[in-house]
Amino acid sequence: MISEELKKIKSFGSSMESSVTPEDIADKEKELGVMLPQALQELYLTFHPDDPAFTEKGNLIPLEELKICKRVYWTDTMSSNDLENPQMWGLYVLPETRKEEKHLEGREVPCNQSKLSQWIMEWLGYQQTLAQPSVAAVNKDKAESYWKKMREHLPNTFYHVPPEHLSSHRTNFSVNFVEEPSRILCGSILYSELAYFGGRTDEEMEQLMKQMGFKYVWIKSQDGHPVFNSAPPQPPQERELKSIAPVLQFLCKFAGIEGKGAKEESIERAGARLGASLPLSLEEFYRYLPGRFYHSYNVVRPLSGLKQIKDGKVNFLTENQAVYHWAAEFLWALACDEKLNLILWEFPDFEPSMLSEGGKLSPYLSSIAGITDQIAAGNTRRLYQAMDGQAVGLYDSEECTFWFVTKDETLPMVRRMQSLGN
Repeated sequence: MISEELKKIKSFGSSMESSVTPEDIADKEKELGVMLPQALQELYLTFHPDDPAFTEKGNLIPLEELKICKRVYWTDTMSSNDLENPQMWGLYVLPETRKEEKHLEGREVPCNQSKLSQWIMEWLGYQQTLAQPSVAAVNKDKAESYWKKMREHLPNTFYHVPPEHLSSHRTNFSVNFVEEPSRILCGSILYSELAYFGGRTDEEMEQLMKQMGFKYVWIKSQDGHPVFNSAPPQPPQERELKSIAPVLQFLCKFAGIEGKGAKEESIERAGARLGASLPLSLEEFYRYLPGRFYHSYNVVRPLSGLKQIKDGKVNFLTENQAVYHWAAEFLWALACDEKLNLILWEFPDFEPSMLSEGGKLSPYLSSIAGITDQIAAGNTRRLYQAMDGQAVGLYDSEECTFWFVTKDETLPMVRRMQSLGN
């Protein structure tokens, strides 16, 4: 069924032969009381149980660990690690009810042999990409003619679903490869912005990126290149809290929402209920930001919902992906609100050197209230006043991106800034 395709993927990685035999599979089927799909059998007969496919993050379950787990519904993420609800990837081959079938169709998961084969091949190809000795990442959304160049340089795919088996061709992963002159893989989850390119050497990766004209970062490097996000996170350095009120006042005036934040008595009631005053920046955040903006990129709890948790800390927000910066979040909350009609745009082809003295952007930027450079110390984001208050700039050093928020894109200075990025 997919034996040859599995061997092709295997050839890009470990040479360990599978230790699983047909007799082992028959014993497992007897233990489970079900027949394993042919594609799954071929997977176990091809890859060794110690292969990265079964041992690395997001691994498939080895044959010996297979067991029956009752699930009320399909989950496309790993569940919590406990005995009652074990960590797993679940795949229904045959839904038992129409409700299950409908739910699974929405999730685009395997419901027949052909879809299961497709899923196994795509997932293994993606995992094999990340297992290569040298791996580089590219932001697909920022790479010009990405798919066209992919077809030119990495035209091959591991598996094609027979059209007679599917009413429509749906994929969750994109995996391409080339064997000559170098053996290179490219794998990505389709809804992810990043694509990963993997090969045997850094030199091969550098040559491919040069040919395709892509900007890239290293995920794995054999020659000592700086690796993106490789350093372990450092504990935050404690420092005296600085008032960010002048910055928030500027942002409120810029957006036209002055004097609409939480009332002083509400802040005092919250402090009395908690038995302590709110931290300065949190108090100022509530004082200046109207409640309707709390539900933005990160969800800030209303004053009435603040409470202490078991260790005495105050849970004040639901955070998105461990990213939170008070003054920057204030700006995001304003920029993402449709009623304010603010315009948010990313400066194209940004380089950090543009912010240095003499850089392309430096003549147009200044500190807000003279303190945003101090507030940004030790943080990854910094706010700027731009074009004499006609715009606000936001620099993210971790993502190496720069955004502008403006009120009117027809202003001559705004047009001038936009032309700098072209």
